[in-house]
Amino acid sequence: METKITERDKKLLYMLGFIVIVFIFGWLIMRPMIVTINKTEESIIEAENLKRQNEFKVTGISTARTLVERFRTDLDDSMAVYYEPMDSSEIDKMITSYVLKKGLYAKDLIISMPYQTVEEVPYEYSEAAVKAERLESMEDKKSSAGENDGSVSADSALGMLFDYSESPMEAYTGAQGEIADTSSAGVYCAEITIVMTGDSDTEQALLDEVMYMPSVRLTGFAWDDVAPVAVTDEEGVTEIVESDDKQLTVMLNLYMYDKDSAGLASDDED
Repeated sequence: METKITERDKKLLYMLGFIVIVFIFGWLIMRPMIVTINKTEESIIEAENLKRQNEFKVTGISTARTLVERFRTDLDDSMAVYYEPMDSSEIDKMITSYVLKKGLYAKDLIISMPYQTVEEVPYEYSEAAVKAERLESMEDKKSSAGENDGSVSADSALGMLFDYSESPMEAYTGAQGEIADTSSAGVYCAEITIVMTGDSDTEQALLDEVMYMPSVRLTGFAWDDVAPVAVTDEEGVTEIVESDDKQLTVMLNLYMYDKDSAGLASDDED
């Protein structure tokens, strides 16, 4: 039995063979190339994401350095009114010289040197105290809300992070007005008690001047009469001499700022 292959059958066979060849070519050659291209594109995308992350980190480090320098400068400027660190002998010399220049006599001087930085508490009815109380109340409410609602979601935390990272300098500037804690500010307080004698008007002028010194806080004072003095002349005659001078006892805090104790690393340590 003979089977004749017509021209139409030949064309179909050619077409089928061509399709098979194309399929084999695509499966063995083109498919691996496409897979490789897709993997390469994924690698490129991952590399670009890593690059953006690194750029963000570099920007964040640069911003952090800028904020640290800004904070260091602002802190030094705000503390410029305070004295530099001194020992007791230097304080003694400064206080005694100041009293003598006013025309008064320094009768006694007691200095209690600090051993650690001071944390000042504002007067309970002052604006600073009211602000501190309001901030503490807000923190308590946030803490209570966190305990009741559970931990903050990752999305919320990420949102807060981006909100802050968008403008950290503005966040820092805005936070300056809310500062109420003086701990770790590098401020030391020497407690001083000085007893002086002299003209009462001069002593009052000294009190008025000390009250407005930003580096000194007057914590108390007391007036006393100067006791009569017995004076014996060359002939052995003793006379009781009374004085119109007053004895003034002044208690004050003297503040010194030590930038090395302010919790900031030096430029070499950054």
